[in-house]
Amino acid sequence: MPRAKKAETELAILTSSPIEESNEPLQASKEEKEEEIPTALCDPPVKPKKKASEKQLEAMALGRLKRFELIDMRKKQAQIDRENEKKQLEEKIVQKAISIKKKEIKKSLVLDEISDDETPIEEIKTAVKAKKQQPPPKPPPQPQQTPKAIEAKKPSFLFV
Repeated sequence: MPRAKKAETELAILTSSPIEESNEPLQASKEEKEEEIPTALCDPPVKPKKKASEKQLEAMALGRLKRFELIDMRKKQAQIDRENEKKQLEEKIVQKAISIKKKEIKKSLVLDEISDDETPIEEIKTAVKAKKQQPPPKPPPQPQQTPKAIEAKKPSFLFV
């Protein structure tokens, strides 16, 4: 009981008029402080967990089942969405390929028509010369607007 000893030494010091030197310190050391604190106050008591009732356990099991069903449903929906996007993308690619092929066929038909043309070169040269000799039509001349001269006005004063 270190508190009791400490209290007695303090009482002895206060009651006695002459100052007595004692070997015991007035303040408790760290070791004594650690011993003073009971372990029951440091560690809170551990309460056992309350067990769930059967209805609560059944409700939790149903909740887990429902959760897993919803997770599976979301996964399946995401898979279906990915497949639909893939199909739409493939359809767009096919349509683009068809349009490119059509353009290529049209270009080749135009080239075939040009190469099959058997008009003599002399006729083409005369047509080009005739086109060069015709002067391009001139646009009608626009009337030029002349700036109007600034007329100096004489101030008129009337005195009465």
